[in-house]
Amino acid sequence: MSLKLYDLALADPDLRPSPFCWMVKFALLHKELEFETIPVGFADKSQYPDPEYGRVPVIVDGGETVKDSAAIAAWLDRKYPDNPLAATDGEAAAAEFYRAWVFASFFPAIAPMLVARIHALAAEEDKSYFRKSREERFGKTIEELAATTGQKEKVEASLQVLSAPLGRYRFLGGHKPNLCDYTVMGSFMWPRLSAAEDLYEAPQPVAAWMERMLDLFDGYARKAKRPS
Repeated sequence: MSLKLYDLALADPDLRPSPFCWMVKFALLHKELEFETIPVGFADKSQYPDPEYGRVPVIVDGGETVKDSAAIAAWLDRKYPDNPLAATDGEAAAAEFYRAWVFASFFPAIAPMLVARIHALAAEEDKSYFRKSREERFGKTIEELAATTGQKEKVEASLQVLSAPLGRYRFLGGHKPNLCDYTVMGSFMWPRLSAAEDLYEAPQPVAAWMERMLDLFDGYARKAKRPS
């Protein structure tokens, strides 16, 4: 098996909550490609295929190295054109919209609920790096972020935008999943795999869609380990 996906792992190497790595995993499964996941931590960049880049996901396929989840999705459609993730320019544009929604609405709402949880689950050698980098990013301590109020309500409000398409179609891609679905569901795997309990209540059409996404590919996402 030559295709390798470098995947962010916590102290328990089976805990893999990265939303961007999950988008790529869904994309690889959609393409029916065999792949191996390589767990890496936050701090030791020497484990990464490109230590100077120092981020995941990264795919290594033979002699090719591809970085960044959006770039990986586009590369997969070029190199492996069967089962396209975005079959038309319209589908690609819709996936860009959902990616923008995730960054503008869902991530800002959910992140304060996750940072302290992920810090607690990170390997000891990663905790200092994780704390410093996240506190610089958010301009608050981890403890201040965890004490933020009203985030559950903000998350639930952000999900309302998905109710209209999912009230009419089984998937964001229409009658079958595509890159739009994998972009959003990858993001939802972040809280799912960072907490033992569900942190918010999704609107019914969104909750039903999430169950369908968890069942895809013989339940690959549903089988992913959650914290105990």
